[in-house]
Amino acid sequence: MENVPGFNSVRYDPSRLRPQTVVADVNVEISIGESFPRTEAKIEVLWRPREGTDVQRVHWADDVVSLGWHKDDDHSELGTTHFQLEAGDGSVHEPGEIEVEAPLSFLEICLDRLPERLQETIRTQ
Repeated sequence: MENVPGFNSVRYDPSRLRPQTVVADVNVEISIGESFPRTEAKIEVLWRPREGTDVQRVHWADDVVSLGWHKDDDHSELGTTHFQLEAGDGSVHEPGEIEVEAPLSFLEICLDRLPERLQETIRTQ
């Protein structure tokens, strides 16, 4: 994630050699490539290999919203992956429609979808 535009202070847990969680601070305008009303955020990428389907999450948090794609056992009625948006006192969960297993592919799809999802949060403020 160190090469993703706008991502900085990238941290690896438990280590850079065997990361399960990667967290980065984000300069939002550089990251999405256009003007945006919120300037700073954090993104967390989690991967937990397990038998069957791996747990994977790409989650964004700024001072207004928390949103992301989660491939886990929560909200199984929405499919293998769900999209989650939390803002104010409300939350929305909907099908994530991501059916890849490879962690890098999952991350790339989420990062491709992120700018549009963030733009939607401006209209709902």
